[in-house]
Amino acid sequence: MSRDDQALPSYPPLERRAVFSSAMADAVPILISYVDREERYRFVNRAYERWFGVDRSQIEGKTLVEVLGEEAYGRLRHHVARALAGESVVFEGQVNYQDAGLRHVEAQYVPDIARDGEVPGYYVLVTDISESKKAAAELERMLAGERRRGALLDLGQKLRDEADPVAIAKTAARMLAEQLGVGRAGYAELDEDGVAVIVADDGRAGSGVVPMKGRRFRLEDFGAPMSADLRAGRTLAIGDVALDERTSGVDALEAYAAVGVRAFMTIPLIKSGELSAYLFVCHDAPRAFAPDEIAFVSDAAELIWTASERARSDQALKRAQETERLLIREVDHRAKNVLAVVQSLAQLTPFEHKDQYVQALSGRIGSLARAHSLLSTGRWSGVDLHDLLRLELDPYGGCRDGQGGDQVTIEGPPALIDAQAAQSLALVIHELATNASKYGALSRPLGRLSVTWTWGATGGAGEALNLIWREDAGVHVDAPARRGFGSTLIESAVKQLGGRVELIWRPQGLKVRLDILKGAQARAAESTPAYRPGLAVEDNPALRDQRVLIVEDEAVVAMELTRVLTAAGAKVVGPAGTIEEALNLLDDQPIDRALLDVNLGGRPITPVAKALARRRIPFVYLTGYQEPDVDDGPVLRKPVAASALLGALARGAPVVAQ
Repeated sequence: MSRDDQALPSYPPLERRAVFSSAMADAVPILISYVDREERYRFVNRAYERWFGVDRSQIEGKTLVEVLGEEAYGRLRHHVARALAGESVVFEGQVNYQDAGLRHVEAQYVPDIARDGEVPGYYVLVTDISESKKAAAELERMLAGERRRGALLDLGQKLRDEADPVAIAKTAARMLAEQLGVGRAGYAELDEDGVAVIVADDGRAGSGVVPMKGRRFRLEDFGAPMSADLRAGRTLAIGDVALDERTSGVDALEAYAAVGVRAFMTIPLIKSGELSAYLFVCHDAPRAFAPDEIAFVSDAAELIWTASERARSDQALKRAQETERLLIREVDHRAKNVLAVVQSLAQLTPFEHKDQYVQALSGRIGSLARAHSLLSTGRWSGVDLHDLLRLELDPYGGCRDGQGGDQVTIEGPPALIDAQAAQSLALVIHELATNASKYGALSRPLGRLSVTWTWGATGGAGEALNLIWREDAGVHVDAPARRGFGSTLIESAVKQLGGRVELIWRPQGLKVRLDILKGAQARAAESTPAYRPGLAVEDNPALRDQRVLIVEDEAVVAMELTRVLTAAGAKVVGPAGTIEEALNLLDDQPIDRALLDVNLGGRPITPVAKALARRRIPFVYLTGYQEPDVDDGPVLRKPVAASALLGALARGAPVVAQ
């Protein structure tokens, strides 16, 4: 008797096959069932119990409508009829199951066709693809944002030489209508009597909105509360005029119906304290406007107003024309290159699960952002190699052994990496550092990482830069069994650098030889001490139970900062979104440390920084500006790694008030 025969009970062959098939069906996570012509379940696998929360004995024998519910059955009955007619059916979509909730599924209906052609029933295989659909939707949202940013760059190019304000508004309105898929977009200016005059109006063919170019409107006719908000400079995003109290009056609804509008967004332009003009998008059906869409229209409004003002001043146009042309061309080139890289990373980064994908993609995009920050600070003339390595390795380099030795050492002569090569080199360093932090020298306290570089035999500009990355993990390290995406990304980035790379897997850790053949040049001799990283938060309890004041007016950023600090054991005070709120918190509660956004709604954070300095409370600035006008405290630039942020707060020292 074979081992396989011993593994199964001594059933007859056909019964044994049935037992084995049932066991296999129970082992898979998808729904598998058999439904007869009366639309009753005759068999369901174990996955049904997990979906519907009942024993399968309570499902088998019941009809589809009894198990799925009226709504789900109504969604699927057409596919059921086709399967019972002998047709194989594949279906994908959202189904609201009774007792199992709304799920995005992929279902296969396979008819059970007897030898005589009769169909006594059909088999069903259902897979829940909700999570993959959510991930795809999030990726599409990100890509849509990148496409809109590209559209804004294209719009800036189209408007740069346009001298007619009406043509400027018309071009922008057409772009907005296409990008947002709304019925109409337009631009209105207010005359001396405060009456809105439609200067430009672009409607999509087939939409229900009524053309309005050249028409005049009293804003109050469309709802006095709406008009008051608009005249006060507030952006309006109303998804359904019939449901918003600012627009749902009887007279106002008649006015909206006359022009075929059910939803709209307006971005006001205030000059000398009064409403001067506004940009609008409208739709003939209810439509929600997402925050990123509102931001997109706001950016377009800025372009229109800037271009219109320029068009009205021939002299200003002539002075700015050449500078603007060069700037837009360069920004367009750089931005589209970055967008292309980000899009490629989003598509190529392997997706194992959501957390892994978000962490990997965020790390790579963060690496690009840090290199971009260095380039911006250096006016895109290039970045110092020592600075680039320090910025990428700072989150990993804080572990120290009992004797105080440094875990990371960076040494080499002054070297400048040009703008074209810097971002590719940053990705290479990021991938190596990530691998070291997971599996190599930076994954354990006793590990050591050395990064050194020298010039070619003769040295000087144009010579090869030879960089050695050497890890000593402190334990035996096995070479990876398979080639990962990180290795492929490293080789591609090095190829773009016009260089060579060799990965040597030694028992004590990875050694990398990287020869940069172009894009690097020697700098004038200067002091370049070995890199001395700060103490990592994981090994420093300085923030535990510390009361940290967060001053940040971007709600999402404030939420993320709160999460990071709370995870590190700190007690968050705030966040405060205004200077007044921050000062009140400082007066009312004990504060140990603070994290300050340099600019709050156009106002410098100086009053809060001075109040903290008077109390000798350490603080760190956090900003998106490349050259913030502050010099009285450490400055971190967004986006910043969590470990770098926490390390800066942990190392903070009181500032002496002047």
